[in-house]
Amino acid sequence: MKILHCINSLDIGGAEKTLVRLINSSNHKHRIITILDSQLLKSFLKKDVQLLSIFPLNLKRILEIIKFIRDFDPDLFQGWLYHGDLTATLLGICFKKPIFWNIRHGKMSLKYSSKKTILLRNTLAIFSHIFPKKIISCSFCGVSVHQKIGYAFNKFHVIHNGIDIKRKSYKKYLNLLTKKDIKICSIGRNNPQKNRIYFINIVKELSKSLSIESLILGKGVSRSPELKKFCNLSAIKLDLKESIKDIGKIFDEIDILIVTSVYGEGCPNVIIEALKNGILVFSTDVGDAKYILGDDRFIIPSNNYQIAANKIKQVALSNNIDSLIIDSRLRSDKLFNERRMSREYDKIWFAKI
Repeated sequence: MKILHCINSLDIGGAEKTLVRLINSSNHKHRIITILDSQLLKSFLKKDVQLLSIFPLNLKRILEIIKFIRDFDPDLFQGWLYHGDLTATLLGICFKKPIFWNIRHGKMSLKYSSKKTILLRNTLAIFSHIFPKKIISCSFCGVSVHQKIGYAFNKFHVIHNGIDIKRKSYKKYLNLLTKKDIKICSIGRNNPQKNRIYFINIVKELSKSLSIESLILGKGVSRSPELKKFCNLSAIKLDLKESIKDIGKIFDEIDILIVTSVYGEGCPNVIIEALKNGILVFSTDVGDAKYILGDDRFIIPSNNYQIAANKIKQVALSNNIDSLIIDSRLRSDKLFNERRMSREYDKIWFAKI
């Protein structure tokens, strides 16, 4: 098959990384149209995959897009994220090809989310009954949320993210109490949904009884006035760093990942990647985090940092920490691998074209 994907950009993000992994593990032919001319992940793609951005939009670019699509003659258009779904819909209509959507979000915040994005999501809810053959969601949570706001009930199919990690060795956690400093991290762009002040409060609470080094890593983090202020006032060891392409380097350094998001997550890639790297992960009950972690001991409350810190200490300092991490890694290897994800996409595409 020939699949033409439509996505906002190929900047560093969960949906973008998943698209790259899907294409690299697929035997089909793929091309990508990005809305924005940001393609940081292009170097990770197969060399024969061609990309074209819509912007800057002018007559010359419109003609290039038409030629790009006609030369490829795709069997279908696959959208990614709301703007990518809309783009795939418009192009699919113009070129009379089957249209598929991909939902990556869970709950949205009416306070912090863009009003334009909320309007687009509600518009797509109406379109969902007419245009897409199938709507793929990366989470059960995403299906439930979007069905409640009017998306077509019978078109959803859940395909969780697949991630393969090649490692020669894994961390050994005989006892974190023997470590001089326990290194704790929060990963993700600077956004209210990540609830970073709560992460800082958890670290402060843990630091009362343990020697902790902490890190917040993500796009825009080091430029955030709010985080800089709390970093200076908190009196804890805390670094703020921008995102990097090779997240594996961070996993080599840290002991614990804490996800404190309160909305917006579907199937967080960072949790799966951390589990596969042998990292101890704790998360609020957001998106499909509970399903991914598979154990309530790793789920922390979203509004009580003292209970969260105590729960983290209880698990992290237990005698069976090695077996907990190994079990989590083996489970994630089984459920969230690229081969399984690719097969699931194939089933959907073949069945509907």
